[in-house]
Amino acid sequence: METRNQKRIREILGEKDEAVDLSLQSKAYERAMSESVPTTMTPWEWEEWYALHGKPEAFKKATKD
Repeated sequence: METRNQKRIREILGEKDEAVDLSLQSKAYERAMSESVPTTMTPWEWEEWYALHGKPEAFKKATKD
């Protein structure tokens, strides 16, 4: 999200392209909306995540048949 001051500075400098949002809020939203597997969570969060999404193949231990 661009603040009013950031927008004004961009206009004064004559920049036409809107700056990419690199805020923590923007990055958190992108991670939340992506379908990628999270990398760090508490054990309770993992249990909930597995219940909703199932356990990814990469996380299952190899077993001998």
